[in-house]
Amino acid sequence: MASFQRDDRFFTKDWTITLPSRPEQNLKFIRLTPAETDAFVRFAERVVIPSAPNTTEVPPAEPQAPAPIPGERMQKNYADSRTRHHALDVFMSLEGQFVGWGAIYQITPPDEKPSVANVAIRLSPEIQGKGLGKVLLQVLLRLSNEVDVDIIEAGTMKYNIPMRRLAKSVGLVETDEAKELPGRGVVADVLFKYIEREKWRDLDMVVEFKDQVVTKEIGM
Repeated sequence: MASFQRDDRFFTKDWTITLPSRPEQNLKFIRLTPAETDAFVRFAERVVIPSAPNTTEVPPAEPQAPAPIPGERMQKNYADSRTRHHALDVFMSLEGQFVGWGAIYQITPPDEKPSVANVAIRLSPEIQGKGLGKVLLQVLLRLSNEVDVDIIEAGTMKYNIPMRRLAKSVGLVETDEAKELPGRGVVADVLFKYIEREKWRDLDMVVEFKDQVVTKEIGM
């Protein structure tokens, strides 16, 4: 088998991914574009994210910068990724409904080495516990092979038990380590570091680039 070559079309074109292993469902993984901004923001607002337990810790002396507004972050990454190939946003569609979101995006400054990208996932409450989060994560790990960064990792908070279980279900190894980002403070206190993305290069999937259809062998 030839050595793996990244396929620029994942960044320069819009696409839809389907999985032969899930033919019984109208399940699609679609590149999130600015056209879906409103739907994305509505989804982000209604998704339940585990809350931190009560704590007696002293809050930081200086207020941290708020997290970027989801729609604005996505739009910027979409535009920049056409040349930088540093980020992909995906939404999971089930029977035509927006039920999940996943992303791989560089979290280190553009000129910093080694470059690091984070994997993130959010699911609608109604599909949690049905195995679809695991499928979405597998698709993201396959796509992580296309992102032009040195290191892939995932981070979450200790109290986010569902995300920790999800990561472990695909074999990711948990590390008790905090991640701090400039202006944001601590954004994770559990990391899944140095993900071996090569393990997911052969994920059986069909990619449709507008009027083109290719199989998992694309880029191989």
